[in-house]
Amino acid sequence: MKINPLNKNIFSKKIDESFNIFYIFGNNLGLIDICYSKLKENLNIDLNDPFQTNYFDENKLLHNSEVFFDEFNTISIFDKKRTIILDIRQSHNKSDINKIFADFNFSKIKDTQLLIVSYYFKQTDILSKKILKSENALCFTCYDEDELNIKNNLKKELVKMELNLNEQQIKELTSKFSYDSKIIQNTFEKIKLQNRNNNLNFEQLLTLIDDNNDETIFDMINKLLTGNYYESSKLLNNFKLNNTSSGSILNLIKSKLKLLKTCLNMKKNGLTKNAIVNCKSLKIFYKEHKFFFKMLDLWNLRKIDACLFFLFKTELNCKSEKNLEYLFLNQLFLYIYFKTKVKN
Repeated sequence: MKINPLNKNIFSKKIDESFNIFYIFGNNLGLIDICYSKLKENLNIDLNDPFQTNYFDENKLLHNSEVFFDEFNTISIFDKKRTIILDIRQSHNKSDINKIFADFNFSKIKDTQLLIVSYYFKQTDILSKKILKSENALCFTCYDEDELNIKNNLKKELVKMELNLNEQQIKELTSKFSYDSKIIQNTFEKIKLQNRNNNLNFEQLLTLIDDNNDETIFDMINKLLTGNYYESSKLLNNFKLNNTSSGSILNLIKSKLKLLKTCLNMKKNGLTKNAIVNCKSLKIFYKEHKFFFKMLDLWNLRKIDACLFFLFKTELNCKSEKNLEYLFLNQLFLYIYFKTKVKN
């Protein structure tokens, strides 16, 4: 069964006990994180209780897949369902994970709760298809926020602020919002905080919302990959103040590095820079062309692979020590910056 977690009433009551498989996926990374947190709370899952909860990430699954499947046969020592969590939000081997579950029957899981959370899997993947067919599975499809919902929430906030704006101004403000739920949530919190200390006007609101736009993340990454460390680190500090998840930033850096790697392979095969950035299959936005022209001069495949490996270590560090995630992000930014300055 598929449900949309943007429906605010989903977690207001206990989830039906007929469901024991929970699958969270989609392209709204912030909503995935929010949904995962609320689902753990709704199901009373205690990650610190090793007798009731067993946690697997991608590495643990790939290196101990037999242990993972053996867990479904383990009997709880208490009168309570055991929970297995598979957290593959930072997955690097999607095809290998699909293979592991290719012959697995999710409908056979009876006395155990299985919670799978991912950033990368789509409905067309083997894992997704198999879970979606299981009658005992609840699938949370986390897609972009609806612009109308953002607009309505903004109007409610404007009423509380006693700020009267016309429809054109509201439309302009709405267009500046991110489609990532966590960034939207942080934006409204920031608006409330700023308005408490100083009554905001339209221009101040516009600036405040624009600071949280997805485009700002892309701008930060483009600046970083073209050797502008000062501007990129300044933008990173803004995201730190907004409490933006390191996972969202790392995921977009990884995607950009992989796209750049594809471009460099095309260059290696003899294509011109102009032909590469205008290739429709790469879907490089026109406003990013100038950045990619510069990146193709600064980067090579060896440097890309080194950065992807460093990024992988950064993901592990951020995951294990959440309170230091922006320290690790700064280290990654410095590493990437130095790579733009060396020739080999």
